[in-house]
Parts: sequence; structure tokens; C-alpha cells
Amino acid sequence: MTASAPKKSAKDLQKWLETHRLLPSFPSVLGRLDSLLTDPTVTIEQVADLLSTDIGVSARLMKTVNTGRYVMHAPAASITEAISRLGLKEVRLLAYAASFMSLMSAPNHFSPRQFWRSAFVSAVSARELTLLLQSKEIEITFDAAAAFLLGLCHDMGIFVLDACCPEEFQLVTRQARENPSALARHEQQEMGLNHGVAGAVMLQMWHFPDDWVIAVAGHSFPARLPKDKQVLSDVLLIAESMAFYLGYNNGVCAGTPNVLHELTLQRLQQIGLSSGEFELLSVRVRALIDSEGWLGLADEMPH
Repeated sequence: MTASAPKKSAKDLQKWLETHRLLPSFPSVLGRLDSLLTDPTVTIEQVADLLSTDIGVSARLMKTVNTGRYVMHAPAASITEAISRLGLKEVRLLAYAASFMSLMSAPNHFSPRQFWRSAFVSAVSARELTLLLQSKEIEITFDAAAAFLLGLCHDMGIFVLDACCPEEFQLVTRQARENPSALARHEQQEMGLNHGVAGAVMLQMWHFPDDWVIAVAGHSFPARLPKDKQVLSDVLLIAESMAFYLGYNNGVCAGTPNVLHELTLQRLQQIGLSSGEFELLSVRVRALIDSEGWLGLADEMPH
């Protein structure tokens, strides 16, 4: 690291984002959607009316429905029909996914398409891990939908570090190219914070729940968190590891498919899962990412 580039703290990063106005406003339509979906009497028409106010989200919804597993005998002809095919739970996830992707500026030193493909695999993995924990009656304070969303956005701090510290981040990408588990450590050494903390700063500025912010901040080192905050970070770390295991790298680190790193094995044991259960889950996740069509969203991004 050069003397002219002092290390940054989380507070420094927040000030930098505010000064450079590079943190886009979180779409208000998503907050209104969440409020609407808490009403048990909500109708598909009400949700369609709301989402129609956001052209980007509604366009991606239509495209996903008409190119994925939701196509029936004919393409959906309206946003109302698209939501009917998706279901209200899945339309929420897709709306968030579309928004996350549109919020981030084009990066300098990694492929956004690879990043988002890996993010969607992490999201599906986090969801399925959560469902597995629930089936084993392991006590958790989050649900599968929250795990999916955090699996999708947990690495978004990479975009921020790439923008605010381009020279240092380029050095980090060279150092960690073949070793994803070392990425956060190299970031910490070169820039003073890692992408988990950078992502947490973003989520905090967007007023996400504190437990989500903490989980994203600590997902590279869950053991450093208080005991009662570790499980969600463990799910994110293991889900990310599963993406690399299945051959989906994040555009920054290449990783090695079909290899389980020691830290992942430790955190699996910590939450009561075995390497064999990880293997079985990886088979399920591979099938789901083929059948659910999430990768189609990522494939819209440039290479």
C-alpha cells in the first residue's frame, strides 16, 4: 500500500460515499412493497399497480417470467399475469434482485456478470441452508427469504471498494485471485476494511435491520462476532463457499471448484452440519439454479 493512500474505516467509507454521492437511494417502491405484503388481504392487482410505478423492476419481472420456468402455453401479457405466475413471495425476491443489480455502477476490475451469477447461486444456497437448519429444528432468528436476499447482496461491498480504492483493490484482486478465503484479509491489509464491512455500511445507510448489517459485516470471519450473531454470518459464508464449490466465482477470485476450505468445514461444524450434508445440498442447489431461472438475470449484465 502506498503512503498516499491511508487506510479507511467504516466511518471514512460512509463519508466518502456521501461526498461522492455514489450510493444511490434505495428504491422507495421496495419499502412500499414490503408494507403492502404484510397485509394478509393484499391482492395481486394492488401489487401490480405498485410495481408498475418502477419501470426497471417491472421490466425485469416481465422478462424473467417470459424466459424462465414460469412460461406456460404463452408469455405473460401483463405485469398482473406475471405476478400471478410468480406468486407474491417470489415477486418480492425478484423485485429486490432487480433493484440490487440496477443500483450498482459498472466496476473497474471485475466482471459484473460473473459477480451476479455467483451472487444468485449464493442466494439460493443461503435459502436452502436456512430451510435445512429449520428442518433440523436448529434455532435461528431469520427466515429463508431474508437469507436469500442477504446471500444476494452480501458481497456488494466489492463494488464500493473497487470504486473508492481502485489501485489498492486491483492489487488485492491479484493477491487473492486463487484464494477466495484470503480476499477479506488482503482487503483489510491494503485498505483498512474488507468488502463485508463495506457492504454493511451500504445496508446501514439504506436502513436495513441491524442483524442483517452485522451478518454482512462479519460474513468472512463469523467467529469474531458475538455468539448470538454468528449463525446468519455462517450461512452467508457457507453459501458463498458453495457458489465457489459449484464453479461460480465472483469475478474477483477464481477459486477452485469441488474444494471445501478449512474455514467452511469449521463453520459447518459450528452450526451442526456435516461435509456430507454440504455435498448433498450442493447437488440440490445445482439443480435449483438450473430450474429456477435466476441466472438469466445475471446474464443480462456485461461480461
